[in-house]
Amino acid sequence: MDNLTEHIDVINPYSKGSITSRELLMKDTISHDTPLILTATIHATIAHRTQFRKGTDIPYVTHPLQVARTLAKESNYPVTSELIAAAILHDVVEDTTYDVESFPEPVRRIVHLLSDPSGGDIDHRREAIIRIQNEPDAIMVKMADRFCNLDEKNDYREKYHAKPSVRESTRALLMIAQEAGLDETDIYQNLKEIVKEWE
Repeated sequence: MDNLTEHIDVINPYSKGSITSRELLMKDTISHDTPLILTATIHATIAHRTQFRKGTDIPYVTHPLQVARTLAKESNYPVTSELIAAAILHDVVEDTTYDVESFPEPVRRIVHLLSDPSGGDIDHRREAIIRIQNEPDAIMVKMADRFCNLDEKNDYREKYHAKPSVRESTRALLMIAQEAGLDETDIYQNLKEIVKEWE
């Protein structure tokens, strides 16, 4: 959907300083004619309200919003409001005490496929990739999530880049994306460029 980007261009997640939930929701670039996306944004903001990006004072909710914005720019995959909502909500079940049961089934399905409450070590990262095999929508959100994590620039992310589990699971993610026919998508190509830097 060509116009989704403007609906979720809420805040630059790499800007300095923190913002309140009210300030986040008052940004005039949230569209009121996309109720599902707006509802997902409000839900994620509340669920993540006490969390910050690791190594920064940036509100955590800016990350799922950036993931959604990355997906909204995709030109080689059918991006729907449900897919964008799932991207916004993708960490809610795993990282908070909130659920997503009030959202449409396609949104819930993607979020649950991407949720891993058990942890983030190498075995769990591998299991998380296997779980979304043959699930193109979930793979797209996961690729956007991984790209945003790897593209973020700070000291913590440099260490994240170097983790063997991150590198192994990113390569596995690209492999299942290719098998699912997603290798022509913009996000696949962008993620592949980052992986090339490791070689």
